[in-house]
Amino acid sequence: MLTRRVLTLAVLVFVLAAAPAASADIIPTTPLPACGTPPCVVSVLHGATPLPYPSTSGDEYSIFASTYMLAGAKYFSFLIDDRTATMTTADEFTIAINTGSTYPAETFARGQDVVVNRSGNFLGPFTVRMTLRPVRMAYGEPGGCNSSGVCGMTAPTLDPAQLNGQIDNLGYIVDPADKAAMRGFDLASNTDWVSTPLQLDRATDSIVLDVANSHFEPDGTTVFQGAAEFRIPKAMLRRLYHVDDPPTLTASAFRVTTGSGPATTVVDINPTSVHVAISGLTFSKRRLRIHGDTRPLRPRDLRGVRIAAHRARLRFNSSRRRGSLVRGYIASCRSGTRLHVRAQRFRPPIRVNGLIPGRSYRCTVRARSRAGLGRVARTVIPGVSSGLVSGRPGGLRASRD
Repeated sequence: MLTRRVLTLAVLVFVLAAAPAASADIIPTTPLPACGTPPCVVSVLHGATPLPYPSTSGDEYSIFASTYMLAGAKYFSFLIDDRTATMTTADEFTIAINTGSTYPAETFARGQDVVVNRSGNFLGPFTVRMTLRPVRMAYGEPGGCNSSGVCGMTAPTLDPAQLNGQIDNLGYIVDPADKAAMRGFDLASNTDWVSTPLQLDRATDSIVLDVANSHFEPDGTTVFQGAAEFRIPKAMLRRLYHVDDPPTLTASAFRVTTGSGPATTVVDINPTSVHVAISGLTFSKRRLRIHGDTRPLRPRDLRGVRIAAHRARLRFNSSRRRGSLVRGYIASCRSGTRLHVRAQRFRPPIRVNGLIPGRSYRCTVRARSRAGLGRVARTVIPGVSSGLVSGRPGGLRASRD
């Protein structure tokens, strides 16, 4: 099972600013120099314009980068801030960090429209290049979110353009196969509190990301708008989240289920990964769950046809996939409260045997997948054959729930 971590703005800024350790697990940070000997900062760009690194008090932008250890993982962090209060969410920055022999397996950013490029072979050195734009954030104590994701109604601090991030080697992951599958996972958000990586809710076989924020910005009336974006390698989807058919993922697999207004979700699928962008999050309940159900939809156009006194046939069209392959169908038919007949087949139709003559049966059909059983389709098998119409037996069409 994945180890869940939470990222709060306060902890991240403590580390980035090379302040005293925020917990006993943190080894004090080491500032990264400009490249010569790795690890080091290769370059920092504002648009296409190079920025000086290390920055000095006379520069327009304050840029700080460091490396540190936390809970067995090695991190590289950066913070870009301006001294003239002119940075906006429209500005674009690119920072390239040479991580030496440490593979830049995972990234997290307080940023948006993040593009991450990794280079280097298995011998190293490795370089990670992150292009991103600042985000608007509402946070702070007292009143913001604490380390448990409990948030006040109104945030005390507003930053109209914040930009920082971190890169790590997934050293906190114990299972080597899990670690290999997660290489290339990238997450970004403007929320005060966020859990990472995404978790599998085993009760529902669903992908879950928790985010939290105060509902209002400091003026007490402006509703804070949150966003999250993440790039999930297909190997990670298959191994950790039961998504063995990534090309069929849809936006409904990543939806906000508690406490938010009508968030917008966009899913972009490419050959090696799936990119999900969610915007328009609001925090009336202050903590939200982005909950993805990848189980198949219900079989379509289900109908039950009595073909003999003891037999019937359940006809239907295949379930639509939305992340997990359909591995067969299960039918269950009931007459009254006790009499059950079950059957299964890899593809439609399903023949149901052992029926009692003259009794009608209420039937359900669901698709099977690694993500669990899909949604239910329902129909009725009549007690007797409805006769022949144009040479074909009749049947009842499905009712939809």
